[in-house]
Amino acid sequence: MDITIVMLDGKTHTLRVNPQDTVGSLKMLIQNKLGFPPQKQKLIFVNGQKTPLNDDSQYISYYGLQSGSRVSLLITQPATMQVFLRNEKGQISTYDIKPEETVSDFKTKVQHREGVQVSQQRLLHQSRELLDGKLSDYDVKELSTINMTGRLRGGVYF
Repeated sequence: MDITIVMLDGKTHTLRVNPQDTVGSLKMLIQNKLGFPPQKQKLIFVNGQKTPLNDDSQYISYYGLQSGSRVSLLITQPATMQVFLRNEKGQISTYDIKPEETVSDFKTKVQHREGVQVSQQRLLHQSRELLDGKLSDYDVKELSTINMTGRLRGGVYF
């Protein structure tokens, strides 16, 4: 069956789907055809009411979609959240981050603001060093405090 995806700017795209496709597979189809990642998509079935298609595991037929149905596609941006960075002197700075931000991106922000080279930063959250991956991998959430210490410099003992 064919359904129509309606963008916020009024542009429409027709997609061929199966009633037994899931909302998640519809989002993947939209990503393949239109280039928007599934996590940024908000789908709303316009059927006299506005029914959000918010369960990715549910079949689209569950929501009553039929051939010719119109689905509004909103592209969302992840909300930013604030975290705190405590430097070696105990001073606290506030940083706005996105939930999917990487440790590497955050260290670059710290370098620009604090003036500490990425290679010299040692960032800790809940006693775990932030090495790589996403900040969310380390359970960094809204209003979390990340502690920064300097790397110990190597040397020769006499």
